Amino acid sequence: MTSVASPAVQSQDGYDEQLAAAKNKTALFKADSALLRELGERLVGKPYIALAELIKNAYDADASRCIVELSETEIRVSDDGHGMAEKEFLDYWMTIGTRHKQHSDHSRGLGRRVTGSKGVGRLSAQFLAHRMQLLSTAANSKTRLHAFVDWESAIDTGSLTEAEALYRIEASDGQIYPRRSPHGTVVVLHDLKQTWDEEEIRELGRQIWMLNSPIYLFGTSRRQRNDANDFRIVFKTDLPGIDEAFETQLTQALENYQAIIRGKIDRQEGRTVSLITVEFDDGKTHSEKFDCPNYLREADWEIRIYNLAGRQAGGVSVVDMREYFERYGGVTVFDKGFRLPYYGAENDWLELEYDHSHRRNRSKLLPDHLHVARALNDLPTQGRIFGVVNVNTSRENRLAEGRRKDSGEFLKIQVSRDRLVANKAFSALKDSVRQSIDYYATLKRRRVAETIEIVRPSERPESKLRRMRRLVDDAIASYPNDENIAAIESELDDVDASLEKVRETDEASRVILGPLASAGMAALAIEHETRKEMQSVRSKLRKLKKIAKEHDIPDLSATTNELVAWVDRLEATRNIFLPLMDAEDREQIEPLECESVARAVVHNLKPLLGNVTIEFQMHRGLYFPAAAFSEWSAVLQNVLLNAVNATLDSDEPKIEISSTVHNRYGYLWVSDNGVGIGENPDDMFKPFARKSKISQERRELGMGGTGLGLTIVEMIADSRNCSVAFVDPEEAWSTTFELSWRVER
Repeated sequence: MTSVASPAVQSQDGYDEQLAAAKNKTALFKADSALLRELGERLVGKPYIALAELIKNAYDADASRCIVELSETEIRVSDDGHGMAEKEFLDYWMTIGTRHKQHSDHSRGLGRRVTGSKGVGRLSAQFLAHRMQLLSTAANSKTRLHAFVDWESAIDTGSLTEAEALYRIEASDGQIYPRRSPHGTVVVLHDLKQTWDEEEIRELGRQIWMLNSPIYLFGTSRRQRNDANDFRIVFKTDLPGIDEAFETQLTQALENYQAIIRGKIDRQEGRTVSLITVEFDDGKTHSEKFDCPNYLREADWEIRIYNLAGRQAGGVSVVDMREYFERYGGVTVFDKGFRLPYYGAENDWLELEYDHSHRRNRSKLLPDHLHVARALNDLPTQGRIFGVVNVNTSRENRLAEGRRKDSGEFLKIQVSRDRLVANKAFSALKDSVRQSIDYYATLKRRRVAETIEIVRPSERPESKLRRMRRLVDDAIASYPNDENIAAIESELDDVDASLEKVRETDEASRVILGPLASAGMAALAIEHETRKEMQSVRSKLRKLKKIAKEHDIPDLSATTNELVAWVDRLEATRNIFLPLMDAEDREQIEPLECESVARAVVHNLKPLLGNVTIEFQMHRGLYFPAAAFSEWSAVLQNVLLNAVNATLDSDEPKIEISSTVHNRYGYLWVSDNGVGIGENPDDMFKPFARKSKISQERRELGMGGTGLGLTIVEMIADSRNCSVAFVDPEEAWSTTFELSWRVER
C-alpha cells in the first residue's frame, strides 16, 4: 500500500522553496518569568545542591577562601575571587543559560578546572531565598557593584524579559571580603525558603568536600596567590549542632586513612635523631628512633596512607577520592608556612613510584633488625598518600656552625623559591622522611604475616585412609550386620576412588610440568644473557648518538633515537619475567594483598596490553592464600592475556579486575567485553583446549596460544586450595573469570 504525503510535509528543497516564495512575518519566542522558578526547582532540586553551586562559583572565580554563614533567616556566601565588573554582571550574570564558561575549561587566573558550565548556578539563589543581595568588586577596580533581586516580584512580572534586578555602582572599601581582599563577591540570601538540619548540612559537605584544600588541616600555611590548590571553605552558623556535621563531612575523606606516619628531627645527647611514630587505623602504635646526619637540625612531618578501593566511610565516593588525591596527593614541603610548589602530587621526590616500578623489596634505609621479607610490597604510591613536611630554612641557617656554615651544607631554599637546594642537608631530610615510610611498609608487612598462619599437611591422605580402613575392618568383624558400619565402608570406597582420580590428575600435571620446567629454565638463561646484550646495545647506541652529534648527521641521529625507543619497549616487555628473576618472588611463601599483586601484574604486562583499558574495583585488605608472588603472577598473567585476546575485535576494549569478601570467602574476578567464552566453559581448563571466535587477521595479533594457560591457572589454584571457574558476567561484560578461596579469620 502506497502512502501519500501531506502537502504540509515538504522535503528540504520544498521547504526552502516555500520559504523563499512567500512573504513571512517575524514572531519572537517569549519566556514566562515563571521559568525562573521552574529552572530553579528542576535543575537544582535540593537546598544543599543550590548552596553548593554558590560555593562552586567562588572556586571558579579563583578564590582562596569561601566563607558560608548560615542563620535561621539568612545565608551569606563571601569569597576573595576575581569579582565581577558591571559589564560582566550585565552580559553574564543577568543572562540565564549563558555559555561563557563553556568557552574555557579552566579559570581565568589560576587555571582551575571550572565546576559549572550551564549558566544556571545563579538560580540557586532563587531556589533558596525570596530576596537576594549581591556585592562584587572586580580585581584592580576601585568601585563595587551592588545588586538587589526580589525573586517573587521577578516571577510575578509574567515575562522573563521584563524581570529585573536593581543595581548601583558605589565606592569599594574592600573590608567585606575574606582576608580583607580588595576584590571578591558576597551573596546574601534573605528570607530563606527552607530550614536546615544536620542531614542537609552533611549532604552539602558531600557535594563540595573535594574542592576544599587539605593543607590547612596540617597547620597554618602562608597564603600564595598563585596556588591553584589554595581553596578553603569555612562554615559558620549559630544553629546548634550542624556546624560540626559540616566539618566532619568536609574532612571525612582525609579521615579514611589506613595509617598515620609522624616524624620529627631532634637533637638528643649531642646527636641528631629522627623520631618516628606509625599509628594504624585500629589504634595500634609503633615507634622507632633512627640516627640522622648532623646536616639537619629541625623538621617535622605527618603523612597519611589511604586505600582508594572499596566502600569508603562517610558515603565518600572512591572516584572522587582518586581524583582528589591526583590533585592534592604526594608529600608537600613547607618552609616556615610557605608551600614550596615543586613538591606534591606531580613530583616523586621521595622516589616512591620509582621503587614501585622497579619492584624493590628491601629498604636501603632501615637497619637489618627491622627488615622483613618483601617489606616494600606495601610501599604506598603517590596516588594514595598525603603528607606535609615542615622545615625552617632561616633557622637552619642560624643554627649552622663551622665548616657546615662555610660550605653551605645546611637546609636552604633556591633563589626561585620553589624548592630546596639539593645538598647534603636536603638528602638527610629526604632520607629521613622516606625512612619513615619504609618503616610503615615494614610494619604493615609484619602485621599481615602475623595474622595468617600457614598450615602444612603432616600426613599423606592415603595413610589416613588405610588407618581408617583397618578400624572399619575391626568393627565389621565385631558387628558383621551393622548397617551404619557398612555405610561407612561404602563411603571409604568412594573416597579411595576420588583419591585415585587425584593421583591421575597429578600424574598428568607432571607430564605437563616437565617440559614447562625445562622451558622455564631455558627462558631464564636466555633472559639473563639478553640482559647483558641489552647493556652492550645501549652502550653502542650512546656512541652512535655522540658520533651523530659531533659530525652533525641528522639521519643517523634520528635512526639512533628510533633504536633507543625500540630498546626501551623491549626492556619494558621483559618486565613480564620479573617474578621469575627474583628468588624471593619464586620461593617466599606468604599472604599477598590482592590489589597490590593485580596492579603489579598489570604494570608488568603494560607493553602487551595495547589500547585495552584496565579498571580496578578491589576490596580493601583482601589477601590471597599464602603462596609465592610468582604463582599469583602466573595466574593473573594468563587470565589477563586471555582477556586481552578476546577483546581484539572490540572498538573500546575494557577489562575490570574486581574482588570482594562474602560469607568468609574471597572472590577475585577478571571481566572483559570481548567475544565471550561460548558453551562448555569448563573445557577451557583442559590441556591444549583452545577456542577463539575473533577474526583470523586479528587473531594473529594475540599473545600465547599453546592451550596450556588455563590448565596452569587451575593447577596453581588447586595447590593453594582455590577454585577457578567462568561465571555468568554482569551486563556490561562478556566473560568473567572467577578465583575463590576461603578467608581465614
